[in-house]
Amino acid sequence: MERLYPRFIILHHTAGHDVSALEIDRYHAGRGFGVIVAEPPSLVEDYVERGFERVEGGVVVRIGYHYLIRADGSVEKGRPDFVQGAHCSAQGMNFKSIGIALTGNFDSIDNPYGQKGHTKPTGAQIAALKKLLFYLMDIYQIPQSRIIKHRDVAGAATSCPGDRFSL
Repeated sequence: MERLYPRFIILHHTAGHDVSALEIDRYHAGRGFGVIVAEPPSLVEDYVERGFERVEGGVVVRIGYHYLIRADGSVEKGRPDFVQGAHCSAQGMNFKSIGIALTGNFDSIDNPYGQKGHTKPTGAQIAALKKLLFYLMDIYQIPQSRIIKHRDVAGAATSCPGDRFSL
């Protein structure tokens, strides 16, 4: 497997209710996403313990995001940082970015009254996002100018993460 060295961070919303990374993994399985993570063995075991599917040669991870931030501010690991994402195909971003998704649907047209999840990021989500961004920016030397909302990636036909999202 070719290892990813991230040069961008792409911000998303899940466009749905506050659910776990494992639940999103199940949803993304239906969309055909998935990579087998074979090493290191401790990482494979961590994913298996969290409920991801063990397969011959490792564990299959279908969630397209690298990180998920829940409504209470907890951060759940999606794909390992070194694995190509499945969150933004425009501009080849899956190959050169880390995808972070906040649970909720922050689009005022698609989710005007909260029937598809909370309508704006919670304070806990924003606090966790800022902490995670500073951590990733430091580790991978990603400048703030390369933190991009999904909708702002050229060629991405989406409103994600919605018009109610702001940092």
